[in-house]
Amino acid sequence: MTAIDEIKQRVDIVEFIGRYVELKRAGTTYKGLCPFHDERTPSFVVFPHSGTWRCFGACGIGGDVFSFLMQRENLDFREALQQLANEFGITLEEERDTSQDQRNRLYGINEAAATYFHQILHHHNGAQEARAYLQRRGINEETVAQFQIGFALDSWTGLRDYLSEKGWSIEEQLAAGLVKRHEERNSIYDAFRGRVIIPIRDRQGRTIGFGGRVLGDSQPKYLNTAETALFQKSQVIFGLDLARDTIRHDNKVVIVEGYMDVIAAHQHGFTNVVACMGTSLTSEQLQQLHRFTNNFVLALDADAAGQQATIRGLNQARQSLLRVQKPTVTPTGQVRLAERLSANLTIASMPTGQDPDDVIRQAPAEWQKLVAQAQPLVDFYLRFVATQYDLQSAQGKGLAVAELAPLIAELDDEIERQHYIQQLSRQVQIDELTILSRVQAASKTSKLPTERKRAASRFGAIRKPQPGTATGDTDAHAPNGQLKPSSSPQVEPDTTGAITAKRSAARAISQEDHLVANLLRDPDLVVWLSSASAHLDLEALALRDFTSVQNQEIFKALRYYMQGDEPWDWELFQEALAVPLHGHLAQLLSYSAQLPQCTAIDLRMDTVATLIHLRIDQLRTEARNIQFLQDDAARQGDMQAAKQFAELSNQQIRDLFHLQQRKHDFSLRLAKLH
Repeated sequence: MTAIDEIKQRVDIVEFIGRYVELKRAGTTYKGLCPFHDERTPSFVVFPHSGTWRCFGACGIGGDVFSFLMQRENLDFREALQQLANEFGITLEEERDTSQDQRNRLYGINEAAATYFHQILHHHNGAQEARAYLQRRGINEETVAQFQIGFALDSWTGLRDYLSEKGWSIEEQLAAGLVKRHEERNSIYDAFRGRVIIPIRDRQGRTIGFGGRVLGDSQPKYLNTAETALFQKSQVIFGLDLARDTIRHDNKVVIVEGYMDVIAAHQHGFTNVVACMGTSLTSEQLQQLHRFTNNFVLALDADAAGQQATIRGLNQARQSLLRVQKPTVTPTGQVRLAERLSANLTIASMPTGQDPDDVIRQAPAEWQKLVAQAQPLVDFYLRFVATQYDLQSAQGKGLAVAELAPLIAELDDEIERQHYIQQLSRQVQIDELTILSRVQAASKTSKLPTERKRAASRFGAIRKPQPGTATGDTDAHAPNGQLKPSSSPQVEPDTTGAITAKRSAARAISQEDHLVANLLRDPDLVVWLSSASAHLDLEALALRDFTSVQNQEIFKALRYYMQGDEPWDWELFQEALAVPLHGHLAQLLSYSAQLPQCTAIDLRMDTVATLIHLRIDQLRTEARNIQFLQDDAARQGDMQAAKQFAELSNQQIRDLFHLQQRKHDFSLRLAKLH
């Protein structure tokens, strides 16, 4: 039994979800208000017998205990797995990370330092100037406590001596970046002296570093913890631990430049505001935020330097945020996959001479208005290029068009694209057809990363298989213990027909397992299936098609890799998965190895047929559950809820009819092939 299976077996899913949702028994199930969207009629159902849950309301999402925790706490699979394993005392299959104890010690020493600085601010006579500074900035006691703001005395060894007395070694203090070593004098001294101290936390609220604001005129004005095992500035988002729930609820994040901007915003009730460390946004920071929302408002200073910082941030955002490939109909009637930015980027420009902190403290209503009326990204660029380039010169016009064409190409809506082509044409006084050709060229030659390119940058180069290569034989392992790809079963020319009729030769397996096994057999199917689904009037394969978190994670990794141009490598693909997933991966590869050889066409047809059958079965199951909810609501006299579930039931019937039609049409196509 794998650690994942053991966790599922030990967890009482009703008790676990009941910590977050008030559940009431309804027959053999439990229902309550969905925690992932606002609703008045309970449409969230937990199924104890299967250890699963599902929202039958606006969300339409579901899964198991892992997916619930991931969705509720915005964790990735590894984090959710670790948290559940810790709670239920289960040892994960991964090798013990000897550095984890050291990291835990670093969290501890940072927390001890934060407590020390906070106590100094409140109780030490030497902190009077710091307290006066915070009062002048309008920061109240509640906010000081919320952010655990403190003060570092103008002392060379105050923190060092305190931590040493508490049992923290000098080596640990150095590793945390709290003290520094003077090489010539061979002495250890405090890294922060005479500064207001702001603890910097990760998204789980653990202190990972500090920012210090000097009270006088000395430089630097702001000083951050040096890079440590916990604190990498390019990955840190200040205030995310406090803002994450509001960001998810509002489906919007506002990004500012400084700590004080964030602190002022939260004090005035604008709790979806965060700051990214460093001089510009990084891909790591934006990817973290993208897990909570796809709506980004950049609220940065109005001065020239602020404008340049905005542009750096926008360019970084465009290069790092997730792209999706959407079916697009060409003028000739062909369907192609077009790359689109899966995020909405807007700009809130501050009034001249003010930064977000000024606006929030002096005119909170004005801040709210600026954020609500944030400019679309292309509008901001149109205005910006007019100030940066000489649009009367040929060179300036060329630079402006080169800057705007990729942005316009990324727009999903054809009317929007045409609107901005017209605007750019008027601004640079170049005809629209020329602008259109540049936009189309930008779309075709885009070098911006897709999902898979992002993953490749994280996991290294990948070698893509030739269409029809085999998956792995799990009985054969490489010397390092990794799964070793075998030479069979090959997908090669064969006249034996579709493999659907041959699945009885292999062991019994669920339809979703079979679907993922097919994708592993030929990973090119991931991209092909997106295009084929559009032709068949089907929704593209998505995470919600899988109830098993193991299948979700394997599909997610496959999708990352196969939507780009890098080659594939089995070992690196396996390394990209959490080790506890390797057991399920091995089962799928073993099952795949038992299937007969078949043609590439047969494999594709079987994959589409499996997807249709899987969705039909899921719809039938959901229809039964919805009928139960409707009957239960009627018995309780909640006619509004009964009506809502009746409407949902009718929609399920329509969806089922549509899938049955697609199944019929597909069967006719399949018959012609054989």
